[in-house]
Amino acid sequence: MQNHTSWSPVRIAVSFILIIILSSLLFSVIGLLIATFYYGSLSDAGALRWLQVTNSIGVFLVPPLVLMKWSRSKPSEFLGIRRVSLNASQLASLILIIAGAFFTIDTLAYVNMEFLPDTQWVKDLKAQEASVRLALEILLSDMVPMTLLANAIIMVVVPAVGEELFFRGAVQGLLGRKFSYHVAIAISALFFALGHMQPLSVLPILFMGVLFGYLRHWTGSIWIPIALHLINNAAALASAYLNEGKLLTESTMAGTMWSYFGPILVLVGLYGVYHNRKP
Repeated sequence: MQNHTSWSPVRIAVSFILIIILSSLLFSVIGLLIATFYYGSLSDAGALRWLQVTNSIGVFLVPPLVLMKWSRSKPSEFLGIRRVSLNASQLASLILIIAGAFFTIDTLAYVNMEFLPDTQWVKDLKAQEASVRLALEILLSDMVPMTLLANAIIMVVVPAVGEELFFRGAVQGLLGRKFSYHVAIAISALFFALGHMQPLSVLPILFMGVLFGYLRHWTGSIWIPIALHLINNAAALASAYLNEGKLLTESTMAGTMWSYFGPILVLVGLYGVYHNRKP
């Protein structure tokens, strides 16, 4: 396929949106056909898994890979698909970030819920997220080894790789052509939060989007945010598995010393990554 290096950012962005629409429609149809043919009911756990994986592939994975081929003469560099080597200091910084992020996400989830007004639209949002959570709990039910493996692929690996290529690779890369990297990170993180369609969890998701964005920029590689995204998703799946398939919705550390210590760990780790950033 010919690389369109002469295209303007606007033309590339419009093409990207069209690719997303076409790809999502195509893979939605594929998912529906498979789910209907093999399971009969779209509420079956197996059908939901197929719909989940085809939706992730169609919306998040395929469009950035197609865009990558159009972007420049070295297409993998556009998405940050490059080998990364970490020295001891960088690895220690990432460990601090991972440890601190768990506590920070937990605290932000508590803040997100605690300060919402008691209005009808908030109740409607809670009902909407409850229906999404119910669908997830169907996927998490009866997690024998085979279904646990399937869930690990569908709920951990595919979303982490696809969403990072999409938001930190394609979206952040496109915005970075027109704006400063701070603005590109902020806008792509906002899209990341809104794209999850979980308004009651927007603060922790927005935090992760910003965190992954700076790690993508400072390390020069998409593999670092993919790895942290994988760890976050794997931790959520593991906690659900240990909790008999139930998703944890209550904060366990908000108000404790860890809720204040977590952001400090993240900031110290980010400083270490920034100090050793790629030129």
